[in-house]
Amino acid sequence: MKKTVKNRAFTLIELLVVVLIIGILAAIAVPQYQKAVYKSRAVEAVSLLKALANAEEVYYLANGEYTGDITELDVLVPEELQTTWGNPLFDDKYSYTCARKSECSAGTKNGNLPGFQFNFIHSEDAGVDAGKHYCIGGSDIRNSICRSMGKVDESRTESWAVGKYFIIN
Repeated sequence: MKKTVKNRAFTLIELLVVVLIIGILAAIAVPQYQKAVYKSRAVEAVSLLKALANAEEVYYLANGEYTGDITELDVLVPEELQTTWGNPLFDDKYSYTCARKSECSAGTKNGNLPGFQFNFIHSEDAGVDAGKHYCIGGSDIRNSICRSMGKVDESRTESWAVGKYFIIN
């Protein structure tokens, strides 16, 4: 009596199908994961920026003016995250400034992370933006993150700002 031995290995076609399925799933999952990471970083930035803006308002009530120096506020911002206005320091971390007497802002060099601008309530320099908190988009990912946080500011009619400024008050 002859025993037949069954080959219990996968064929090359079966392995290729499995690799193809994993590749398709990865192509779908990785961008969604990256977007979730970007959004969590943005939410963290908004949280610290709200604390800075509130501290600026407290400073204003105590001194009659806003300060351009984050170290004078009652919020601890690590020194390496402090920057001058419009000069973000990092790719994947936000840096913060309250250097202008009308707003505090958070920015990053990463083109997929939105910027943030929180205008002070009592600032004459803030004009029509006084008291508004903005998420500033631009690219598809940035706009998507900003849209999930607020709504487009329809009052921004400057060509460079249309569809990029989202109110997150």
